[in-house]
Amino acid sequence: MRIRQVILTLPIPPRLPVLNVDFSAGGLYRDKERSSFYNNYALTPVNPGAVYGTDFQNYTDLAFTVTNPGGAVNNPLTYDASEKIGAGYGMFKFTTKTIQVVGGARVEHTDQGYRMLFPAGETRPSGNQLYTDILPSLTLKYFLTDKQQLHASYFKSINRPGFYEIVPSKVVNEEYQERGNPDLKRAIADNYDLRYELFPDAGTQLLAGAFFKNIKNPIEYIFQADATRGQDTYYTPGNFGTAHNYGLELDFIKFFNKFGVKANYTYTHSRITTPKDTYITDASGDTRKISVNQSRPLYGQSEHIANLSFLYKDTKKGWDAQVSAAYTGPRINTVSQFLNNDLWQQGFIQMDASAEKRFKNKLSVFVKAGNLLNTPSKLFIKGTNPTNTALKDDAIESNGHTLIRSDYYKQTYLIGVRYKL
Repeated sequence: MRIRQVILTLPIPPRLPVLNVDFSAGGLYRDKERSSFYNNYALTPVNPGAVYGTDFQNYTDLAFTVTNPGGAVNNPLTYDASEKIGAGYGMFKFTTKTIQVVGGARVEHTDQGYRMLFPAGETRPSGNQLYTDILPSLTLKYFLTDKQQLHASYFKSINRPGFYEIVPSKVVNEEYQERGNPDLKRAIADNYDLRYELFPDAGTQLLAGAFFKNIKNPIEYIFQADATRGQDTYYTPGNFGTAHNYGLELDFIKFFNKFGVKANYTYTHSRITTPKDTYITDASGDTRKISVNQSRPLYGQSEHIANLSFLYKDTKKGWDAQVSAAYTGPRINTVSQFLNNDLWQQGFIQMDASAEKRFKNKLSVFVKAGNLLNTPSKLFIKGTNPTNTALKDDAIESNGHTLIRSDYYKQTYLIGVRYKL
């Protein structure tokens, strides 16, 4: 990956010096390029029937044969891609004793494309998208007192597809096939926020707010049949409509000398309506597939997210440590093309810890520990199959859900030394 970037910022003196208004303008040009080289190796055990504890004690005792079943240079995943962005903005800032207004607009022109070096029969070996966006923003602060304020804002934003998402090359995974989507559009969001902010003292902060987001063409991954390739079904990104997110958020920080606590909570109501396939049986007994609309949360969006951290900071002696726990509520992991068949990730709590000691010679040592509770990632489908007696197990079917997969990742530890020049 290679990125070249140029940024220019220019303050503009106001024509009316009596007004407390600041003007500024600027521009940016970014040229991002990626050359992808794909290779795929498979490790096949020399003795596939080896039994742990009998034939070997450690996996390092096993011998493997290395093969290259789906790699080599000449495949569609070897490609060049580029993204060129030219942007300019104008901004003003108006301030009085009780109010501050910051507004402006940014114009962005995007030229994004790809070229497969070995198309291997692909019908679209190259592609390019050109588009220009005008992105306004306005922020309003009203100072109730010197320690509390109201904060309201609006801004328009975009989310561009990644290179891997737009290249229509096929990847054969263990459980499914995956391919990019050259027609994938950028997501455009209108964002509205209203927040109350309280700073009673230097070590305390309380924020309470509400938000609303209107997202046009959000990018979601879905299993979808490819009409140009017969019965093939791919896991692919796409745009499936307009989503609406709204909710509430709370954030609190309090320090007691060197010890502190930080807590935040976000509630998000997310909805998007997309077509789903289902089968019906008509009066003559024939079964046929139809398409119906179904409302659901956005892919990857949890309704409830909460974090709690205990902090320790000693600036004079260079200590900085924290222990944190994060709760992520249930969320869609994979969007199915079929009705009521989305794959969900079970809600989970993850605990992490970190500590750093800084010395006066610009040297510091740190330690990080992740996933201390060995929290699993569990995937399930809402619903059960009453005719399948093989699944009558509380570990598989419970609370009206069917467990599909459970992965454990254990703890991770990182110890390091850092030196700042």
